Amino acid sequence: MKISLKRTLLAAFLVNAPFVSMAHASASCDACTGDAGEPQLCAPAAVDGLQRVSFPDAVIAQNRAHRNTLLAGYNKDENRLAVTFFLYDRVADGDEEDVKEAIDAAREILSVHPGSKLQMGGPASLPLGGENKRGNGAMMIWHEGSDDYASFLWVLPMEKRFMKVRATYVRPRGGEVEAMRSAMDTVKSLSDQVCR
Repeated sequence: MKISLKRTLLAAFLVNAPFVSMAHASASCDACTGDAGEPQLCAPAAVDGLQRVSFPDAVIAQNRAHRNTLLAGYNKDENRLAVTFFLYDRVADGDEEDVKEAIDAAREILSVHPGSKLQMGGPASLPLGGENKRGNGAMMIWHEGSDDYASFLWVLPMEKRFMKVRATYVRPRGGEVEAMRSAMDTVKSLSDQVCR
């Protein structure tokens, strides 16, 4: 019997939750604004050991046009880690819509990496602005060229917006556990500095 991708993703989100924390708080990235009162993604300009990504104006404009998306990115040489934060408008409110948002985000990642596989998904949390924020997450893996990759995804609902965090890194053969631990530690440390 063939199960649709949507059912597979939903089942994975509901069954697996290895990177969840049960604390709940309400970090408010909704409150970050610029000098003129426009919404901002309050992300640190510089972080030790990471390079801040400078997105081209066309990429910034394209993202802004889709649900008022703001983004910030960081790279780390170790395992070619790339971490991107997306803050965008929340169209609907409710647990079912939040899970659908996470499924759609995971589906988008899987669609652009041929042969990628969903390893796990479900309730997840991440420190955001000094508080633990709950939402949904996933982990995907794929092989590209001579490298194995992993990508973590968190979709965290806030009052009016979503914070989507994606971290992708190379999984060196024989060093997968250390690479995952390093990526997770970096993401948690970095996300804790966002929205402060």
